[in-house]
Amino acid sequence: MAARVTGLEILKGLKRELRHVIKKGPLSENPTFAYVEKQFQKYRVTTQQICRGEQEVTHIGQTYLCLLTSVRKHEELLKQYKGKGERSIEEAANLVGLRLPKLFTDEKESR
Repeated sequence: MAARVTGLEILKGLKRELRHVIKKGPLSENPTFAYVEKQFQKYRVTTQQICRGEQEVTHIGQTYLCLLTSVRKHEELLKQYKGKGERSIEEAANLVGLRLPKLFTDEKESR
């Protein structure tokens, strides 16, 4: 069974991942983070208010966190393993340890 994650831990994780995505200015002034933070405050469970489902809001937060983390890791992998484009036939043969045969040239015709 998965360990129970608190809303604060999820919010911190979302903040960390949003820092990777949003590189301009302070994060507190960004509308995306402001919306996420507002939603966490809105659906916080208190004694006066019961949110629409304590587990539901936590699940949505975990889902967004998973999405942001996965996108960042995917971009890192793309950057790490990015190809340099099409290879020539000779480069491809050398890559697997083969050599191309020398091309035939008729010496009689070249005179």
